[in-house]
Amino acid sequence: MPNIKNLDLITAKVNDFTLNDLKFITDFRYWVEVDTVQLFDEYNTPMLMINFVLMPKGDKPTYKVSIHFKKVGSLQLSATGTVIQLSWFEILNISDRGWDSVKYLVRDFENEDRFKFYCDDIEVIAIEEIDWIIG
Repeated sequence: MPNIKNLDLITAKVNDFTLNDLKFITDFRYWVEVDTVQLFDEYNTPMLMINFVLMPKGDKPTYKVSIHFKKVGSLQLSATGTVIQLSWFEILNISDRGWDSVKYLVRDFENEDRFKFYCDDIEVIAIEEIDWIIG
């Protein structure tokens, strides 16, 4: 498991949590935190917030999980206008490659051409139980 800040927000509710429990993307927001007056500057930080639907194994509640990704690069997303279903969601630690400001590869392994990006930092922002019918 990669070093995800505030992961305990999830594991407190789902003690056997794995990344593959994140089954859908319902909300996706990309923005740039501008740190200087120059818009295209290495000091600005591309950010991504994704709301996932977490469906734990067994007879457990379903949750909406909000996760922020910081210093996002090479973002690829192909969506059809409905929720994005994930086949095999994973976050790989690639910090040993020595790439500047890139620690993680985030992707849907089986659909990498549809959902993939790199980032430097990952943080769980919120988790809330939802009562959605999924099927």
